[in-house]
Amino acid sequence: MNEQTVSKELKNLIRKLSKIGIAISREKNIDSILEMILNESIDITNSDGGTLYTVKEIDGQKYLIITFAKNYSIDFQFIGYKIPLDEKSIAGFVAKNAIPVTINNIQSVQNSHLQQFKFFDKASGYTTINVMAVPMIDYQGNVIGVLQVLNKKKSKEIKLTSENIFQSIVEYTKEDEEIVLSLASQASLLIERIHLYQRIEKNIANTRYALISLFNSMKQVIANLSEDILLEQEEFKKFATLDTLTGLFTRNEGMVYLEKQIQLSKMNESHFVVCFIDVDGLKGVNDTYGHQTGDELLKNFSQILKESIRSYDIAFRYGGDEFVVVLSKATLKEANIVFARIQDKINKFNISSSNTYKIDISYGFAEFSPESNFTAEDLIKIADENMYKMKKEKKVKKSCPS
Repeated sequence: MNEQTVSKELKNLIRKLSKIGIAISREKNIDSILEMILNESIDITNSDGGTLYTVKEIDGQKYLIITFAKNYSIDFQFIGYKIPLDEKSIAGFVAKNAIPVTINNIQSVQNSHLQQFKFFDKASGYTTINVMAVPMIDYQGNVIGVLQVLNKKKSKEIKLTSENIFQSIVEYTKEDEEIVLSLASQASLLIERIHLYQRIEKNIANTRYALISLFNSMKQVIANLSEDILLEQEEFKKFATLDTLTGLFTRNEGMVYLEKQIQLSKMNESHFVVCFIDVDGLKGVNDTYGHQTGDELLKNFSQILKESIRSYDIAFRYGGDEFVVVLSKATLKEANIVFARIQDKINKFNISSSNTYKIDISYGFAEFSPESNFTAEDLIKIADENMYKMKKEKKVKKSCPS
């Protein structure tokens, strides 16, 4: 396979994984997320079919319930079927032990894990050659379901029959397992996000590890795809939730974006800068002129931010009078240029405005490089500490007039 073909396949895979992540992150219905994950897992591994089990407790006993199923060669009629959560089936074994299982030649394996497959195959007139099952695990480490695909085909277009099945099946790879496990993990996290909204700051970190492992040997090819990845990031921004007062991204969406920026910068081998901003004196404006005037100040400052950053940068409201700007493909030198422009616009606003207040800000930077191991929280903390240094310096200057 030549480099151009590999590049094209990697490019398509990156786009597909990114689009899946974007689609799932904006989906609010758990059943839609589960069905989407099953369909994409079948499609991305060239499988003939698959089943998604969810864990439910019935009369004090845990069962795996077939919630969604799909098969291109037969009509699978077992939706709602339940099996005990024990080691007498592959799905039960995976759920009980919280580990993935891949069997590439079921016909040669004789153990209790295959009892359920023999039942389904006999009932539906089907033959299972190979299977891969991965657990879906929530934040607390509990298995909430099992994602299972079977019969990986040489080509998606093949409809399996008893005559062609043995020559049409190929083995599942470790990369297949990593991708499906990553998709299952991603779905589990987002389901938890719906159940417990306060944990929304968590995102699809597992996808990063799968992608890094998959493309580690193709760093140069991936670097050439940076512009395509930036376009995918722009698509993410279209569906993000906005703060109702300022029109900027909310803290939750901003942190998800920042995590994604870390992943992409590692793949693209590029720098970016996080800027933490505090609007000085907002409490005084609120106390003196009222909260409506304070809100107006925040709106005008937010508009200045929007006009001062590039289309592929983002700004989000971190707290009441605190804001964060993420400058993609930037260093501290470039960040200082951007904030000189922001400060100039603030000065012009203060001079030309007839408002009773003046906008004043303190800010600090944190630069991310591909070789660093900073988390989103680390970058926010560093930028916040640098912001306080500026704030302290301003107070010293005020107390010691020249």
